[in-house]
Amino acid sequence: MSSITKYEVWGELAVDFEPSDSQRNWCRIARNFVEEFIKPDVQRRDRLLTAAERIPWDWIREADKIGIRTLGIPKKYGGEEADILTLSMVGEELAVGDLGFAVIMDQCWKMAYLFGEAMTPDQQDRFIPPFVEDPEATTAIGITEHEVGSDHQGYYNEADINFQTLATPDGDHYVLNGTKRYISNGSMAKLYFIVARTDASKSLLESGAVFIVPHDTRGFKADTFHEKSSQRLATNGILHLEDCRIPKENILLGEGKLGQLRSRYMRGSKAEAAATALGVGRAAYEYAFDYAKQRKQGGKKIIEQQAVAIMLAQVAMKLDAARLQIWKAAWLADTGSPNAPVYGLMAKVNASETAFEACRVSSEVLGGASIMYDHPVEKYLRDATSFLHSDGTNQLCLLRASKAMSAGSYEEVFGF
Repeated sequence: MSSITKYEVWGELAVDFEPSDSQRNWCRIARNFVEEFIKPDVQRRDRLLTAAERIPWDWIREADKIGIRTLGIPKKYGGEEADILTLSMVGEELAVGDLGFAVIMDQCWKMAYLFGEAMTPDQQDRFIPPFVEDPEATTAIGITEHEVGSDHQGYYNEADINFQTLATPDGDHYVLNGTKRYISNGSMAKLYFIVARTDASKSLLESGAVFIVPHDTRGFKADTFHEKSSQRLATNGILHLEDCRIPKENILLGEGKLGQLRSRYMRGSKAEAAATALGVGRAAYEYAFDYAKQRKQGGKKIIEQQAVAIMLAQVAMKLDAARLQIWKAAWLADTGSPNAPVYGLMAKVNASETAFEACRVSSEVLGGASIMYDHPVEKYLRDATSFLHSDGTNQLCLLRASKAMSAGSYEEVFGF
């Protein structure tokens, strides 16, 4: 945490960086969880050969016991109803242990705001209790397709977008057909939020809709894992929808509401993603710092060598700056500021690039040891790579932010 707690402007309290007692408590719970469950076994699990065997079901169940899995769920249904700032703080702590596990939890937290704010009372009663009661339940959102990656992020909004998944009305149902790929929690979730177009002649923002799809729905199949070098304990999967019939009462808000769902009900998504990325950079920095205090070269500990000391100090500086930017983005999202989406985009870019730099510098501090399995730094570097493009490529995020700032209104630019 930052050592700076308060900043006075014109004699009045303007900013308070002091975490609340609840935030401190949840961060402590997360740190203890990391020390007890994740750190002792994460290196071994990371090297298991197949994605299916790497899923940390036992960690998910333990996280459920102490309330982490349901941290964002409304209190009415047994959750903590934590705000976005708290979720971001806890996400960073979990990612210090393992980015993949932090992403599994964060996928649940992102959807928690759809549970609590976007669902109708009937949808809440049908879908939230089963999710809360199942200690292994996670959620996933299916957007990305084979021909649509960055396009669906909202920067390109024309009818010719090659977004293939369609939802066709049929009586009191919609019939969904399409394929998704690279979906986080994709082949392990119990509840999916599937994005489809209801009219292929219209843009995604005009026709995009989100459908609630339980994992055992007929015509829905999530059985293919992507193998990957990063976030290896989290799954990315391929989803198939073939004449998948979804009741009309399972649509969120209605047709053409994709943009509104993203901006209003998933407003903290980028800040939360940024926090998990930052956790990896922090883990690498802390390991390299401790290593530098022990390793001797040139007659003294390498932390006393100016080149090493400067590199580590710069990393510490950048990590703290990125954290404060994340906190600001999360706070803006919690307060409903219209500027929150832009700040979230910039926080995600800054945090991911800072984390990658922290891992690169940490590799330099360890030298040849950094590529050895004896140390976790090679894993940190692999993990940090993923968020340079995950949750939107950094270039796309900056283009969206720039376009919004040029127009002066985020809502004006993106239609929501």
